[in-house]
Amino acid sequence: MNARTTDSHEPLAEPNVYGAEDHASGRVSQANLDRLKILIIDDSRVESRMFDTILTREGHEVIFTEDGKAALSMLSGEHADVDLILLDVIMPGIDGYEVARRIRIQETDDQDEWRPIIFMSGRHDADDIAGGIEAGGDDFLAKPVDAKVLKAKILAMQRIATMRRRLIEAPDKLARQAATDELTGLPNRRDFIDRLHDEIARASRHHSALSIAYLDIDHFKNVNDTHGHHVGDAVLRGVSSKLAEGMRDEDFIGRLGGEEFCICMPHCSDDKDRVAERYRRIVEDTEIHCDGVDLKVTASFGVTEYHNEDTAEELLKRSDEALYEAKESGRNRVVVR
Repeated sequence: MNARTTDSHEPLAEPNVYGAEDHASGRVSQANLDRLKILIIDDSRVESRMFDTILTREGHEVIFTEDGKAALSMLSGEHADVDLILLDVIMPGIDGYEVARRIRIQETDDQDEWRPIIFMSGRHDADDIAGGIEAGGDDFLAKPVDAKVLKAKILAMQRIATMRRRLIEAPDKLARQAATDELTGLPNRRDFIDRLHDEIARASRHHSALSIAYLDIDHFKNVNDTHGHHVGDAVLRGVSSKLAEGMRDEDFIGRLGGEEFCICMPHCSDDKDRVAERYRRIVEDTEIHCDGVDLKVTASFGVTEYHNEDTAEELLKRSDEALYEAKESGRNRVVVR
């Protein structure tokens, strides 16, 4: 049978065996913890609705299916983000043990992180429990289920679900950290150059314009020497934040190191000096306030345009030479080369 949700037109019933919520117990409520998305695989509509009543009161999202094959489809599709599975052992077609085996195989094939499975059954002798664990289950609930026992097991599964979410998020988090400058939050040198390579390939493929602007904050050493490195850090954060806010939609900026930044300006050719001048004024207009120190800084810009067969290194070298010329000719200006 296809996945279903509770029909609000049917009366709800919750026998005493499932217990009532004890609001005066002083125990930590599930509602104060992370919400779980729980899939119930059970061919008993009555029991599923009882679980739904208990779990939704605890703040969880509950979805149902009465069929193991449908569950496998759900877990590889729109409900791949399920945190916990409550699985009945005795069902028509394939039983719960076989469903669990197939879920574990599917998770391996999909390179998905393991989801906790709690079996539910009226048969719960040692062989039944051992069979469930061997099939890929993590815990066993004896039917009829006591509400306090269910809540306690769900609490344990919440901790496991938190670990699972962290495992899923960890690669993305590590990738972001590896590509981000810790102080400013901008792309770091490696990430900026990687993105610049992509833009060069795009410009070459489509015969489109591309320019870059290499910039350096003027007299930055004097800021550190006079006011301290914490003020210098505030300058770097303030300037980078204002520049990032003022970027054209297609432009992006990275911190290449120290007080040096670079802006990539796709589809920018004849207007590259005008665009760079706009960024220069953003720096000039930025006000820095840190520990009672109020100051403004300026930056010098070296700008160059991509020509066919240019590498990223050649572009950066040419823009750095233009930046040096801007410094030598008085600072706080744009030089195009």
